[in-house]
Amino acid sequence: MESEEYNVITLSDLDPSPPAYSRVTMSGIPTTLLYNGSRFQGHQKSKGNRYEVEVVLQHVDEEKAFLCGYLKIKGLTEEYPTLTTYFDGEIISRTHPFLTRKWDADEDVDRKHWVS
Repeated sequence: MESEEYNVITLSDLDPSPPAYSRVTMSGIPTTLLYNGSRFQGHQKSKGNRYEVEVVLQHVDEEKAFLCGYLKIKGLTEEYPTLTTYFDGEIISRTHPFLTRKWDADEDVDRKHWVS
């Protein structure tokens, strides 16, 4: 029986840097999950209830850290089984940090909002 030859690769043999083409951006190809037309689906919990939600981003401006779109929620009220509402917001960034210091919210209020 012939012996098989194996090449052993160690971690030091691997090049951890990504290939050169991975650093190239192409026009029209999203490089983030936040882009005009992106959709997100999930659930929102409130007072023990769980609601199916969908968010569709209409406009995203990363330079100004701004986005807007529509939030659709199902089952919130019997009168309107599906509600769709417009929203606009700030993208968390150096311009708009987690601590808003807006709407009379101090650090404790912001912390409670993000934790719950």
